[in-house]
Amino acid sequence: MSHDAVTPPPAPTFIRQGDLLLLSGQVGVDASWRPVAGAFQDEVRAAFANVRRVLAEAGARPEQILKVTAYLADLGDFSGYNEVWIQEFPERRPARTTIGAQLVSPFRVELDVVASLDDTH
Repeated sequence: MSHDAVTPPPAPTFIRQGDLLLLSGQVGVDASWRPVAGAFQDEVRAAFANVRRVLAEAGARPEQILKVTAYLADLGDFSGYNEVWIQEFPERRPARTTIGAQLVSPFRVELDVVASLDDTH
C-alpha cells in the first residue's frame, strides 16, 4: 500500500439534521491524510479513530452512534472487521450493515456512520 498522502474529499466531515449526525465516509488515514500501513485491522482501527475524531468535532460521543455501515473491498476481511468491531463496541453495539464494495484505492474499508445527538436513545 502506498503511504503517499491522499487528497481529502470535497465534502463536509459531517452534516447535522435535527438530532441526527451523518458522518461522511471515514477511511484509515492518519492526521496528514496518509493511508495507514499494516494489517487490515490496523486500517479499520484508524477508520474508527477518524469516526471518533469527527464525532468529537460535532460534539458527540461514540456511545451516540446508532448505525455503522462498513464497506469492505474484500468480504474475506469480514472476520478482521468483526474483531475490531467487538473492541470498538464492547458493551452497547449499534445497528450495522456490512457491504462488499469497490473502494477508492488504496483503501480496504470505509465507514458510514449515523449518530444521535439526543442522549435518550
